[in-house]
Amino acid sequence: KMLGRPCARMRPAFVSLVIPFRSIILHQMSSSASSSSTSDGNQLVQEVFWEKMWTKDGILQPGQAFDMGRCSPVLTNLLKQREQTCKSKDMHALVPGCGRGYDVFEFARFGYTALGIDLSTTAVHEATKLKDEISAKEKLPGDASFSLQNFYELQPPKEGFDIIWDYTFLCAMPPEFREKWAKNMRRLIAPDGELVTLIYPLGDYEGGPPYAMSRELVSSLLEPQGFESTYMEPVTGGLSHPSREGKEVCSV
Repeated sequence: KMLGRPCARMRPAFVSLVIPFRSIILHQMSSSASSSSTSDGNQLVQEVFWEKMWTKDGILQPGQAFDMGRCSPVLTNLLKQREQTCKSKDMHALVPGCGRGYDVFEFARFGYTALGIDLSTTAVHEATKLKDEISAKEKLPGDASFSLQNFYELQPPKEGFDIIWDYTFLCAMPPEFREKWAKNMRRLIAPDGELVTLIYPLGDYEGGPPYAMSRELVSSLLEPQGFESTYMEPVTGGLSHPSREGKEVCSV
């Protein structure tokens, strides 16, 4: 399952695809911004780090390093399954750590009001530039917007986000942020919304980013926050980017 109220009764057509976590929280948590100077300092370090990643050898080009040059095939496949059901209301999607925004544009192609956020000024600039290029070629049924935004300070829509798509966002942050990540997902998501986590990279090693991920790790972070796993299987059928085959699990 994956997409908020109208999709709550639907099951994925392909059960080897994704692992979303359904929120069973009845009320949104109130937002509480951290006043800790340590947290602020860590956040600044992250902002500087990711901006450097985008600019260290000139602007990162599509297809280089962590930029795959296109939307995740898993997301496209999932949205195709839900296309008709999710036309019944205005659905809000969030893509944290959006980079150039490929996944944000895919949500917009399927009619979502999609927001991509990133800590890198260059990433947001590149995503906005790509939006102009796409808009000149095609009319998106939904809306794609981008913001230079701290994930932990983001204010959700009134009813929360119907779906949050995490792909290479959790694995990019230092381990000490993980519990805060899970709590913030709970705050941002709608009471019957869904968090879809494409868990990558599967492995057991030290250091990062990307930091090693596992099913057990993601479950241990989300279940204490009231999320219920409805599906968690390896990505198969050629739905991973070629360089990531065998290293992904999709969790709904």
